[in-house]
Amino acid sequence: GDLTVVNIVDLETYLKGVIPYEMSNSWPLEALKVQAVCARSYAYNNLRSSRHTSYHFDVCNTTDCQVYYGAGPNNTSYQANDRTDRAVEETKGQTVWYQGKIVTTYYYSTSCGRTTNAEAWGSTPSEENGYLQSVDVKGTDGDYEKALPWYRWHAKIPEQEMEENIRRNTGKDIGELKSVEVTMRGAGDVALVLTAVGSKCTVTVETENKIRTALAGDYDIVKQDGSTRNCGKLLPSAFFTIKKEKGSYCIEGGGFGHGIGMSQTGANEMAKQGKNYREILELFYPGVN
Repeated sequence: GDLTVVNIVDLETYLKGVIPYEMSNSWPLEALKVQAVCARSYAYNNLRSSRHTSYHFDVCNTTDCQVYYGAGPNNTSYQANDRTDRAVEETKGQTVWYQGKIVTTYYYSTSCGRTTNAEAWGSTPSEENGYLQSVDVKGTDGDYEKALPWYRWHAKIPEQEMEENIRRNTGKDIGELKSVEVTMRGAGDVALVLTAVGSKCTVTVETENKIRTALAGDYDIVKQDGSTRNCGKLLPSAFFTIKKEKGSYCIEGGGFGHGIGMSQTGANEMAKQGKNYREILELFYPGVN
């Protein structure tokens, strides 16, 4: 009883419907070109996968793949402009290669000054994913994103609220919460294992996304510029420390997103400082062509 509408479109036109929604079209052209090459590489690998085959299309239009709005005079949501189109056209056909293959160029919003590797998702670092390494996102003047709101953030959660968050998010009745700590870290100092000890049981949570989910809740995240945002269903990143202090758990962290691959705001700041799109791609994905 359902109807699936599939937009059949060539790859370069598709990208023109992606770039304005993945990166601000007011950013420098070199940053937009980075996004164009990443989005093209990401799309190529989706075309080769079978993840959406049962639905009879290759890529979806959400963050599960890449955000996309089809072009056309009747689509009022479409926001393409000359600058984002130019970024696609000036990189036409260009993709990121590693060891003879086009690779999936993961990207996210903002780094904490470092990236991490695929171990944060539970994958073993290997030759195949060797282009996804922990790198410092900094230049001669320090971290490129050090002045941005999401570069550093913090939150303070009462003990009882933290206890309820962990119980709800893990599905485990841990009883009275005794402690929460990061018990294993990975490349870039990202949290890989979180251990919560309760009066009834101990819960161990692994991988960055599950850790961020376990600690999430209805409390405010305070960014370094003083602005706030409700945490919601996911902690901003897994680059954080947590400690118990006077009846509350204090979390101090940095960055926004999974931390693997290219930081979009990092690419923007690098472009502002005169780096070209190839230099930016080679920083975030070491060893690629």
